Amino acid sequence: MKKIQVYLLTITVIVISLFVYFMLNFKQGIHIEETMITHSTIPARFSGTRLIQLSDTKIKTKKDLSLLKKTVEEINKLEADIVVFTGDLFEKGAISSDLSKQVKKTLSELNPSLAKVAVLGDTDLKQKKEITKILTESSFKILRNESIELYNGSSEGIQLIGIDSLSTTPDLTHILEKESSSEMFQILLLHEPTLAAKVTDYPINLQLSGHCQGNSTKNGCTQFYNGTYPFADQLILNVNPGLKERKGIFSFFSRPTIHSFLLIQS
Repeated sequence: MKKIQVYLLTITVIVISLFVYFMLNFKQGIHIEETMITHSTIPARFSGTRLIQLSDTKIKTKKDLSLLKKTVEEINKLEADIVVFTGDLFEKGAISSDLSKQVKKTLSELNPSLAKVAVLGDTDLKQKKEITKILTESSFKILRNESIELYNGSSEGIQLIGIDSLSTTPDLTHILEKESSSEMFQILLLHEPTLAAKVTDYPINLQLSGHCQGNSTKNGCTQFYNGTYPFADQLILNVNPGLKERKGIFSFFSRPTIHSFLLIQS
């Protein structure tokens, strides 16, 4: 009887050890979500373009910084053409001189062939001056209720529209009426996914958001909170859960996530 108990205890310890080892490595591994976007307005020179979305890094500790470094390495391995950041770089109040320097150095190592573009999230806007400096000095173009057009060696391009976090109550209708163009493939960068249904009133093809961290109970995240949501009229919404470890019972199998989009002309 004693031998059986020892045997069962040994098996239990081994199983638990393997499970803990697996989970520690699983949680630190970067999950790359892949989506192909096909549309007739994607120019031929942009067909095959890889766009990577990074969001909600929420940096506070050296562990968070280490994860960001691993993420940048993964993005560079994917040979991204465009990298977009959809908000919330640091946790509120977590910016320090050393962390800022390290984050700036790490983000500067991102080397997409075409562009690095960012919008500010609600937490970013509470420390706007510091975040703007870090992103700008890391070669990100920050879009604040404005748009840019990207070209790839031809007269046909794509348009990126960036809007500040909804916490600033931007005039979404006015901005989209002013900036959107039905003649180009258009990507909207907006930290919160809340108003995606309203965005369908405009010729936006792809909306990239974050904010929710995979949690449907977070403010503004009840309807859209994680993954890709296609709308019948034309819009595809993607809500990236970000890198920061999520809280609660449903976060047990969550992983730090970036999203890779392959643009294809249809």
